[in-house]
Parts: sequence; structure tokens; C-alpha cells
Amino acid sequence: MTSAKLIRWSGLAAMIGGAMWTASWILVSFTEDGTRAVLGLSERGWETLLLNPAMLSFVAGLVGFHRKQRERSGKLGKVGFVVGLLGVVTMLLGKIAEYWVFELFYGTQQPGWAMMGVGFMMLPIGLILFGLDTVKARVFSGWRRAVPLVFGLTLVLEILLVIAVMLVSGSRSQEGLLGAMVLTIAAGWVVLGYALWSEQTEARSTMVATDH
Repeated sequence: MTSAKLIRWSGLAAMIGGAMWTASWILVSFTEDGTRAVLGLSERGWETLLLNPAMLSFVAGLVGFHRKQRERSGKLGKVGFVVGLLGVVTMLLGKIAEYWVFELFYGTQQPGWAMMGVGFMMLPIGLILFGLDTVKARVFSGWRRAVPLVFGLTLVLEILLVIAVMLVSGSRSQEGLLGAMVLTIAAGWVVLGYALWSEQTEARSTMVATDH
């Protein structure tokens, strides 16, 4: 498979990952903190089946986006790409370790959640740095070049909002805002994946038209 096709399909992977991420959180919400199975699967089962592969799809989308512009990417973009990639990978490892290491051997999920939190804080930082370089590189056309930057800034604003509400209300439980963040992550990866997919589709169509 050519590099262009790999880049295009990585965009599709990111879109599918966004759908899987959303489906996982919805199904997990019906398991009542793991005390009830939904369609025969527990919370652990749904997260293993959908959530973990979704994050692998996010990795594919980010790698594809970087590969598309790597020849014009500067140091800022490379740093942002690495930070964002490490953020997603840390989230994935945290989710795997939550059930299959810490709960299994130590009877607690907290270290896994902590790893997820660290990865989640790294992700928007990486996206913002990567996004600034994407705007500068001008490889993507139109609205597409703003996608990583807007994605990262949206996550930062939501994180700050959650922190502000927690400080004002004194409550650590902000399920509504956390749910919005979950949906933002899903939407962000879907839009990023579509930007990558559609950019490659337009480029291929242009090449075909030129050849004829």
C-alpha cells in the first residue's frame, strides 16, 4: 500500500475510533459501575472491546496527519506530535493497566486512572503545538489546517472550566462536564480523521483530473 493510501486510511481509522470511543462510554454507563453486564459484557469487556481499539485508531489518525505534513513540519510540530502521541499512548496504557495490572494484582484501579489523567493532560498540549505548526505549514487546505489547533484549544478550555466549577462548587463530581469532554474527544478525532480523509480524496481527484 502506498504512503498516500496509508495516510487516507489513517483518517478513516480516526473517524471509526471516534465512533467506537462514544459507543464504549455509552455502553459502560449502563453497566452501573461494573455491577451489571450489558449485552453479555461488563464494563471491562466493553472497554477492552471498544475503548482500547479506539485509542489505537487515534494513534493511527495522528500519525497519518503528521506523515502528511512531515516534510514541511518544524521543530514545534515534531514536539507537538510526540507529546500528543505519548498522551494517547499513556491513556491507552493506563486503561489497560487499570484492569489487567492494578485491579488484578493490587485490587485498585487508581494508578490506572492516574495514568489516564496524565495522558489526557498531555494530549491538548501536543495538539496545540502540533496545530500551530499545521497552520504554519499550510499543507492542508482551508478549514482542515485549523483542526488540530481548535481541537487542542477546546480541550484546554473544557479542562479549565471543569477545574473552575470544581473550585467554586467544592465538588469533585462534574459528570455533565466530563461527559462533554468525552464527546469532544470523539468529535475532535472524527473531524481530524475526516480532514485527513477528505484532503487525500481531493488530492487524488486532482491528480486524476490532471492526468486526463
